[in-house]
Amino acid sequence: MIKRISAILLTAALALSMSGCFASPAPKASLYQTGSGNEGRSAYTGTSTFDPVYYPYYSMLSQNAKDAYAMIYDGLSSGQTNIKLKGGTTSKDVTDAFNMVLLDHPELFWVRTDFNYSYIEITGAVTSATFNFYDFASTPEALAKAKQDFNKAADAILAGAKRYRTAAEIELYIHDEINKSAEFDAKAKYSQSAYSALVTHRSVCAGYARAFQYLMQKSGIPCYYCAGTADGEAVAATGGTETSHSWNIVRTGVSYCNVDCMWDDSVSDAYGKNQYPFFNLSDKEFRYHTRTGMSVNLPACNDSTQSYKAKFGDTIEAKDLIFKKIA
Repeated sequence: MIKRISAILLTAALALSMSGCFASPAPKASLYQTGSGNEGRSAYTGTSTFDPVYYPYYSMLSQNAKDAYAMIYDGLSSGQTNIKLKGGTTSKDVTDAFNMVLLDHPELFWVRTDFNYSYIEITGAVTSATFNFYDFASTPEALAKAKQDFNKAADAILAGAKRYRTAAEIELYIHDEINKSAEFDAKAKYSQSAYSALVTHRSVCAGYARAFQYLMQKSGIPCYYCAGTADGEAVAATGGTETSHSWNIVRTGVSYCNVDCMWDDSVSDAYGKNQYPFFNLSDKEFRYHTRTGMSVNLPACNDSTQSYKAKFGDTIEAKDLIFKKIA
């Protein structure tokens, strides 16, 4: 009876947790300009570098888009909203670049996913882009306060993580602290930002994944944001076929594993105690998840020796979850 009740609760929990989970960046409007097509900055001359071990999405871009990425990253990091781009940048360059910046850099938690760009009417060359900040960062003073609040929450978890010696122990601690901090809420404000999981404590999969990515990166462990869909029995039980979803890929030594903090949180709520069915699994074991977009180019996860059950002890496993269709 307990197993049956848990299965019903699990289906309900995952049904909720797959609502409004992931939003892809896209321009809402384009502003026309006239000109020769040569306006804009020269090629990127800044000092920022992006190690592919920690920032894999940058390496997936064309050179023009890499320049746009670096210009966007530098500008957003310093609190700018209007950023000039080099001559010859296309709308695809700037859209791809901004998407990759958000995927690589959860520390830019104040940046919304919508933006506008200005372009030359004759050539279509983009000269600048205007990005939007969440309302908690609407002024420089408000942004400074938001950074203070975010860093306080993150630093408390990072300080606790220092008690552990191995990468696996650090990862598990961060996973559990995020799940203590955050509660799933499909209507959560700032849900696409790590701020929602660490400061306002209500989020969706994107917020969980970005918070985990940030804390793992700060701990020196390569961790990537993975965009995709949830599918299979887990979604069929809710009456659907697939829905947008996000999770993380972690480097464990020389190999990689999948981890889904939010689904572990939902399963734990359903079973009434901590469970880890989606912690450090290979692609083959990682049921109900399919990568999409540029995330298909992230490293394959072939290591089946790093799961919670293999490293720490007993837990329900993904293959043993039971889903009952909601009437």
